[in-house]
Amino acid sequence: MRLASRALIAALVSLVLCAAVSAQTVRPETDPRNQSPAVGTGGPEGGPTGLFTIYDGSTLRRGEFTFSIAYSNYDRDPGNADFVDVPLSFNVGVNDHLELFFKTNGYRGVKINTPQNLSGFYLPNSQLFCGSGVLCSGPAIVLSPSGPLVGTLANTAVFRPTNNQPFVQFPFSGGSAGTFGLTPGQIGQQFGFPGFNAQLGPGVVQPNSGTFGSADNFPGIGSPVGSILPGVVLATTVLPATALTLPIRIPLTFTVAPTYLADAPFINRLYGESSFNNFVVGAKVRFTGPNNPLGVAVIGFYRFYPDKADDFSGFNQMQRGAGPGGDIGDFGVIGIVDGRLGKHVNVSANGGYILNSNPKDGNDFVLLDRPDEFLAGVGFDFPVNKHFQPIFEVNSVNYVGGRTPNAFNNNPVDALAGVKIYPRRWFGIGLAYRRHLNEQDQDHFDPADFNIPI
Repeated sequence: MRLASRALIAALVSLVLCAAVSAQTVRPETDPRNQSPAVGTGGPEGGPTGLFTIYDGSTLRRGEFTFSIAYSNYDRDPGNADFVDVPLSFNVGVNDHLELFFKTNGYRGVKINTPQNLSGFYLPNSQLFCGSGVLCSGPAIVLSPSGPLVGTLANTAVFRPTNNQPFVQFPFSGGSAGTFGLTPGQIGQQFGFPGFNAQLGPGVVQPNSGTFGSADNFPGIGSPVGSILPGVVLATTVLPATALTLPIRIPLTFTVAPTYLADAPFINRLYGESSFNNFVVGAKVRFTGPNNPLGVAVIGFYRFYPDKADDFSGFNQMQRGAGPGGDIGDFGVIGIVDGRLGKHVNVSANGGYILNSNPKDGNDFVLLDRPDEFLAGVGFDFPVNKHFQPIFEVNSVNYVGGRTPNAFNNNPVDALAGVKIYPRRWFGIGLAYRRHLNEQDQDHFDPADFNIPI
């Protein structure tokens, strides 16, 4: 995964130098290449002129404008998630060096194929299928619940057994944390509270938490490393009874840190739908002349979310996969270099950074420290004639910066191959196949052997 990202960045640098040296001028009146908006999704945002997920260095001329609607299906991990986005965009040329754009997701559908790998399915208002088609509250690793006489268990990681957590609706705080499988008078207990009055929350503010800082702690709900998301338990086993204890069920395969999708961290639906779940406004500025075969440009944008965790309705949409609910939105800057290598060959290289804000609940507690995003990608397009333009792209999203640890973190690398067809210069249709190159399967996890020879 890291090798693929580094190789892509190295290729970007090489292609930028190649484009700068090899760029060739094509007269506008004979140029077969057309302009159209990028679709984006899965990292890059749609709207500015470009290919599919890669932006090119061109801008619309003064007074030109485009409308775009697209259907984009892509895969993400952890959770083996299938995303379907329907981005809608509009952009307009202010002059020969500046275009403005607006984009929104008209529809989103998210299908989760491996829910046990996502912490959102272990929240107090969530359930999993625990064998034989029976729903249960999943086992998890959580920060010790609050309650009277907690003692040495305070601020430690504890195992929450299967079906321990009663159903509690968001915002969770004040609800029951369950009995942790214990009954009054049970011998050999390893966890418990007098009267079993363990409670969820309230949140505990942490140093340096905030809109762009770390996450807060949520006793009985979230992971010991911070955030409202718990660690997940994938398998358990039973320690046999001894002279002093009853049989004890313990976690066998588990994570202390949460595991989440960066773009839908709180999802708890096997299939969730939402609409108009983000809005993006921005501009592309081209620094070289409009007829220069070497295009150098920059894109700046602001992205904000209508669904936030400050009320039940907003968090419910986020649990449908609507988005991460950044408190004040996100800020992105993308650098672009493209070069005309020939009349029928164009190469575009992108690199940029998105600063993401954190979601907060109605009491201003930080639910998750979201990672920032470093985007890199390269695309080739081949304008065979004014009607037909094959395209090939590779792009990556690296999650960087201070963030809540993600036990199953995946920095996606995608490859796309497709074509844009223009029946008229002012009208086009695109079709592409997209492949997630580093999806999480058995080959992406290193086996560990803890057998010690004697």
